Amino acid sequence: MKRIKLINRIFYCIFLLGFLLFMASGFIFSTVDEVTPADKRTSVVVKPEDTRYIGDDTIEYYVKIRAGAGNNNALAFVSRHQEVEVYAGGRLIYYIKAHSSIYGTTTGTNYTIVNLPPYTTDITVRLTNVYAGHKIRGTTFEYGDETKLVKELIAKSLPSAVLSSFIIIVGFAMIILWIFCRKKIAQTQALFYFGIFAMIIGAWALNETDIATILVQDRKIGSLIGYVLLMMIPIPFMQAEKNFFQIGKSAANNILCAIYAATAVILLVCHMTGVCEFKNSVYIIHMMLVMSLVYFCAILIKRVWVKGFDRKVKANIIGAAALGISMIVDLIAYYKGMQQTDLIGKLGILVFIIVLGYESISEAFEKIKEGQKADFYKEMAVTDTMTGVYNRSAFEEWEYETSDYEGYSIVTFDLNNLKWCNDNLGHAAGDAYIQASARIIKEIFGRHGKCYRIGGDEFCTVINQKQKSFDIGRHVKQLRELEKYTEEELGIKDLNVQIACGYAEYDIKTDKNFEDTRSRADKRMYESKRRLKKRVIYG
Repeated sequence: MKRIKLINRIFYCIFLLGFLLFMASGFIFSTVDEVTPADKRTSVVVKPEDTRYIGDDTIEYYVKIRAGAGNNNALAFVSRHQEVEVYAGGRLIYYIKAHSSIYGTTTGTNYTIVNLPPYTTDITVRLTNVYAGHKIRGTTFEYGDETKLVKELIAKSLPSAVLSSFIIIVGFAMIILWIFCRKKIAQTQALFYFGIFAMIIGAWALNETDIATILVQDRKIGSLIGYVLLMMIPIPFMQAEKNFFQIGKSAANNILCAIYAATAVILLVCHMTGVCEFKNSVYIIHMMLVMSLVYFCAILIKRVWVKGFDRKVKANIIGAAALGISMIVDLIAYYKGMQQTDLIGKLGILVFIIVLGYESISEAFEKIKEGQKADFYKEMAVTDTMTGVYNRSAFEEWEYETSDYEGYSIVTFDLNNLKWCNDNLGHAAGDAYIQASARIIKEIFGRHGKCYRIGGDEFCTVINQKQKSFDIGRHVKQLRELEKYTEEELGIKDLNVQIACGYAEYDIKTDKNFEDTRSRADKRMYESKRRLKKRVIYG
């Protein structure tokens, strides 16, 4: 139960951290109360006066704007894998050029904000495809105060960025939960793979936002990160579904994962060598994603066929619908040239992760509870209910499972006067005597080993003293001291508490087994019993 509470607290703290990050972002990105002349200016969409196509790979826009005297006027637009040249009054004022390297040739996707010289009216923007043979994608232009443009960009893309960050946090929470659960219960791998999947897809979605285009200045690296994250999605996704449904060994899963891994390596090598960069092979990555979704649907259909519409199937149907819609939206956004994936796509991903993650977490907690119940019943089977120490079955089980007794020793105990106590003071007093004696034995000797009740008034403690010798004399003195206070503690008059004890260490030369060691301890215990009785008789 304590473990579950700890896991709950960690899980809630992570979610709380996510919400705190969201609230903190409001202090960074919210508008100010003080109104300045720059804040009064609003950005406007500017339609080009003329658009010209130069060959198959270059497009030129001629933009006319109203002249401004300020130094903070800017033109904003998006370019996708294109070289950029911006001219003001025929003079080149801004450009982005592609350079070939192992990371690729692309300029990536850029949200370009070009600061314009004062009194500028005529602007020419030339966009040239980095990759020949691709359709030239157009763009739209906004004109206004540079600061205002940046603020508006962040405000528009902030919901997407926050949602993507939240997906990453959910994935991280799943992995943390898996770390705490994996040793306690089996079959929690689904949590781990769902967590990995969520963190990867969340990072990819975050990388696609306009905020990322501002924060990650090297858009070549931003583009590379996006493609690599996409290639990493199918394997944890398929493994998560496999473990979620507890399929076990699956040839189809293993083959597909091997194909995905090999394909990812080949595509990366082709990109680094310039043979075929990710921009030209992205359709293969998209096919991998679609195939993994088809695999997911096939597992779902098979599950329905075998077990019907159980709870897991219903959760997966909701998840499949959300993920399918998300994938369609993202693919449309990409092939139509949208500057970032739609918010609906990210919501679909989040629904999928939360629905299936919730099922995985619920299942993990159910297994923890089942394990705790099993542990409880197992503990009850080997525990003496009257005294709380282990019973004779537990002692015999320890003897059976232990093959090497070297370094072990045993202390045996017997209660004097128990029969007299039962006959003269009643069985309730006798039970109290047994319970009090068990507490004393456990308090003194329980720190060094397990205590067992092996008979009505017989106890023993098995001690492992491989590192150092056990000082039996000092512990017997403690035993006698506590005996003196037991009668007063129990409030039973004339109860003479005497706990006889004997001690023996396992000797490989003389003892055939541990029973021989216990027999030697019993002999000393009976000697102790006689001495205690003589002490009572003679004072």
